[in-house]
Amino acid sequence: MSINSDFIVAAFIRETRKRFLDTYLIRRGDKSSGEIFLKLNNLDGFSKIYTYKKTKTSDPWEPYSSSDWEEEKVIKSKLNKIVNIDQDIWVIELDDKKGNSPNF
Repeated sequence: MSINSDFIVAAFIRETRKRFLDTYLIRRGDKSSGEIFLKLNNLDGFSKIYTYKKTKTSDPWEPYSSSDWEEEKVIKSKLNKIVNIDQDIWVIELDDKKGNSPNF
């Protein structure tokens, strides 16, 4: 049995806000089993996408398709393609000039 996606998203947003990081829910997905994506924005026109692996107990956030910084328009296009395939996904945005990994 795995933890519901809505619980994971709420906990992540709460934890990042405790660290004074700007975090936003961009897209609400299926409460129980929606896949979770994180857009890490370095506020300099570049972002990365991570996906949450519920089966991993340590470092559950993994880079999605590329671990390199990509232009904002490329990231938006990738997220739109993912949504077109799966309407049940969650998307969170974390704004961090330092671009730290979400596995803190």
